[in-house]
Amino acid sequence: MAEQKLDLDDVALIGRTFDEYYDMFNLSNIDMKHDTILDVASGVSSFCGEATMRGYNVSACDRIYKFSAEQIQQKASADLTQMIEKMPQVVSLYRWNRYKNIEALKNNRETALNRFTQDYTKNRRNYIQCEFPTSGFEKDAFTVTLVSHLLFLYDEQLDYEFHREAVFELLRISSKEVRIFPLVNLKGEKSRFVRKIIKEAFDKGYGISIDRVGYEFVKKGNEMLRIQK
Repeated sequence: MAEQKLDLDDVALIGRTFDEYYDMFNLSNIDMKHDTILDVASGVSSFCGEATMRGYNVSACDRIYKFSAEQIQQKASADLTQMIEKMPQVVSLYRWNRYKNIEALKNNRETALNRFTQDYTKNRRNYIQCEFPTSGFEKDAFTVTLVSHLLFLYDEQLDYEFHREAVFELLRISSKEVRIFPLVNLKGEKSRFVRKIIKEAFDKGYGISIDRVGYEFVKKGNEMLRIQK
């Protein structure tokens, strides 16, 4: 049987909402009044805008933020169309409890994109252009950094050196911790890089935990890596 995976040509611009982030990153234990949060490689997720409206102090960073809202939306819409077209081939890799079917998933992703576009247009100052594995931020610029659906997910497109450099750059700019979700790749398998990153971070004296979270779309993709200073 041929190996199943969601075959995407590039790192796709697929957005997620605040509610998804809340579950993916166990945000119930974030201090809304004092923590400063950076959403890394945030793409077209609506988390930054939605969280800000709820009183969180959030900034978003991504290499795409040099482009206009119209340019980003065009690329994201094309990526979403490509993903939805390929989804029936890999439907068995996913749990369909949060999204009842592919159409519901599409609607959710479109909601995130539309909310992102509105906030990006109105509050551009919260969206910072940067390209990891370097960032340009000062040391301890944020208390918590979140990485959604980049590291580990794209372990065939982004090599281990990229992962290592990005993680330690995130630790440099975070005063408390880094949270990474998910730990599986596009094949639905735990990334081979997870253990190596944990070992390197542990050897440097960082606190490590793998936390079960309340979000699972990719089967077995319900764990978050926390690296604490």
